[in-house]
Amino acid sequence: MTTPGQGAPDGAFVVRSRYGQNITEQSAKAIMKGGVVKSFSGAQDAAHNTYNNVIDDHSRSITELRAAYDKLVLQGKAIVFTSNNTYTPTPGTVSIELIIIGAGAGGGAGWAAGLPAYENGGGGGGGGGEIHVRIPTALLAKDGAGKFAPIPITVGAGGPGGVAIAAAGTGGGNTIFGSGAQALTVTGGTGGTGGVENILNSGFGGAGGVGMIFGGNGGRASAQIVSGENSVPSRAERGGTSLSSYELYGGGGGGGGGGSGGPSDAGRWPGGDGGAGGIAPGGKGGANGLPGNPGSIPSSILATGGGGGGGGGVNGGGKGGDGAYPGGGGGGGGGGRSDAARGKGGNGGNGIVYVIERGAEPK
Repeated sequence: MTTPGQGAPDGAFVVRSRYGQNITEQSAKAIMKGGVVKSFSGAQDAAHNTYNNVIDDHSRSITELRAAYDKLVLQGKAIVFTSNNTYTPTPGTVSIELIIIGAGAGGGAGWAAGLPAYENGGGGGGGGGEIHVRIPTALLAKDGAGKFAPIPITVGAGGPGGVAIAAAGTGGGNTIFGSGAQALTVTGGTGGTGGVENILNSGFGGAGGVGMIFGGNGGRASAQIVSGENSVPSRAERGGTSLSSYELYGGGGGGGGGGSGGPSDAGRWPGGDGGAGGIAPGGKGGANGLPGNPGSIPSSILATGGGGGGGGGVNGGGKGGDGAYPGGGGGGGGGGRSDAARGKGGNGGNGIVYVIERGAEPK
């Protein structure tokens, strides 16, 4: 505690003071952008440098205009945006609480070849990231008459799963609140890679999208670990979970990796399970010859991401399960001995934006 005439504590924010850290409206905006958006950009670059040969068009968004609607969630009455739109705060609003989820990525397709030792599955798609933040409306733009200016909203579209043999899944689109230097961006997940013609390798899972809470990483597919008649495939990985350790917030779960098989029917693994989005479970991986199950959709009162799709089973059209809406990553497709027998990757779930107004005048 301080008294008049004494300096502020180290690290304190003091408006128009020569003590402590002087903060203005402009510097506050810079702090918000630097601390949140800049971290998104750096982590996104790192994710892209890690995963190569993956189709990742994070500019993908939902172009069909849909009307926003009101929905009661745990945090209060939210205005929900499921497609590109604009938001104008209600007069009298003191602050807004945002919950933004990026889109999930598609899972990679499995490999198909005549040699059973090459039945390698595709990797699961990464789930969309999440951000939850409260913003004072004093930081929002106003027009010349002092009224709130419309704020553009871009909602990321889920990435399709890989279709052709060993095709990578497509990345999920970014979900963005605002534009220009003051935009808050949550990235979509990275697509899973396809199965490969390599007895010791498999499709890799895509990275989860970037936010305050990262989306779940996609699971790596099953692969052969020893060549020859006694080869046994490794177990497909489950998708990663996206959940805060402190509050009930979360992005999309990652898709499970696709299943693979050995020279005999006994040497096979099912697809990996999808990861949870918040507390919404991922889909179960498909057994031998069966597709993966889709991820679970969150409860209607939860503003969290959905579960990732389960990976497809090997040799039987084992398609990866679709990621749940919003933000779940698609499961990887299972490998097969022919094109007809291998699985396609599951699709990722679209993103979403929740806006909760605080201190608004009654409508």
